[in-house]
Amino acid sequence: MTPDGKWRVFVRRGDPWSPERWTAVVGEARATSPVHGSKHATTHHWSSGGRDVYVKNYHSYGRLTMLKDCLRPSKARHVQRISARLAAESFVVPEVLAIGERRCGPFLRGAWVATAALTGTPVAVELARTDRQLDTKRATLRALGTAVARLHQANFTAGDLVPSNVWVDEGRVVFLDLDRTVAGHWASSWWRVRRNLVQLNRHVLPGVSVTDRLRVYRAYTRARDWDATLARRRLGWVVRKTIQRRQRFDGVPRDYATRVSFRELMRASTGGPAS
Repeated sequence: MTPDGKWRVFVRRGDPWSPERWTAVVGEARATSPVHGSKHATTHHWSSGGRDVYVKNYHSYGRLTMLKDCLRPSKARHVQRISARLAAESFVVPEVLAIGERRCGPFLRGAWVATAALTGTPVAVELARTDRQLDTKRATLRALGTAVARLHQANFTAGDLVPSNVWVDEGRVVFLDLDRTVAGHWASSWWRVRRNLVQLNRHVLPGVSVTDRLRVYRAYTRARDWDATLARRRLGWVVRKTIQRRQRFDGVPRDYATRVSFRELMRASTGGPAS
């Protein structure tokens, strides 16, 4: 056991670096400018000695969050466990190299996770490319819908399934940011998975039309083996909730959102290849 207030570092089996080396690497990464930050966590990119690593530092904020952290594993531990479960089901996820956490008694004072850098590109970047054939773009859309359906069929629900957390690597779909991803038989129920469909659909992306969004949804419903009536009814719910989310999070005026068509509401100013 490590004394209270000291960092406990857990390293992936077979990794050549010791816990002490990982502690030093995390310190060096924290000294760099973050590549992403929020009230929840800050992510840093570190590269040296042939290793390319992302370090995500989790923040404790608010009394409620601090209380929850007393009763549950740290986010770093959760990412380690859920990544292993996803990899065991043949999903492509970032490889967890090491995690660290620091507690004073039951209170979590800090946590971090180090993952190997990915190859590939974010799905939004891939779909916006103008040098791709339409067949390639459509194959990517189908792969995306099928991968999300397989995720749900395997009893996982992603915590934040936004386009920036989905990458494409040689035709394979990669899921990132697993902090709030959950597993369990209840995780595949419609009331849980429907939020993922809205998260994926809400963002306006260059090169992505409403027809493209339908291709993703149709691939999803085919993989879930939904009949046409069920798919249409649930599509209506996704569209309505997407409109609400655009008003709430993107500042779209309500009178505009209710006046224009869904196609107009989700149109980007610039686009990739026609659909």
